Amino acid sequence: MFELLTEHQFSTAVVIYWIFSAAVSSMPDPAGNGSSGYLWLYRFLHTIAGNITTAFGSKIPGLKTFTLLLVALLAAATSACAARYTIHPGALNKTDSAAYDILLVAETAIDQARLDYKSGQLPAGAQPAFDALIKSYNIARDSWLAYRSAIATNAPAAVYFSQLNQNLTDLAVRIRELEQTK
Repeated sequence: MFELLTEHQFSTAVVIYWIFSAAVSSMPDPAGNGSSGYLWLYRFLHTIAGNITTAFGSKIPGLKTFTLLLVALLAAATSACAARYTIHPGALNKTDSAAYDILLVAETAIDQARLDYKSGQLPAGAQPAFDALIKSYNIARDSWLAYRSAIATNAPAAVYFSQLNQNLTDLAVRIRELEQTK
């Protein structure tokens, strides 16, 4: 439950404000001869609820409350539910896991291109791009394995990281080039 609330902070704040506003609105009016403490609490809570409503309602010229609520809900849906990257089991760190993901995408592109070639759907001009993709994949995979080895043996990994980053960037370019030839 706590994880749900932390991942949807804006929505949680909206719900809490709505509950707060409903609770304040349902408070009975203070009696003329009532306690000064209740009168202070009543005015204080209504002032807070009113100021929040004023700040988000009428202070934005030309924007109706419904539109503001719609924009707020849209912002909550796009930011609060952002995807969280989960590291693969067996990965040494986030970089290792992300590199593995990129290599899987490239492998899928290669497999699809092979199927297209066998079925005659790959244009003849795509063969050089396909060959370049396979070569780039092999280089990137070797670079990834070298990076993993450096991390696993506690060797300085900065050089391996730079090379891995460059090789993965080249791999992404080769995937795009193949897709453009189709």
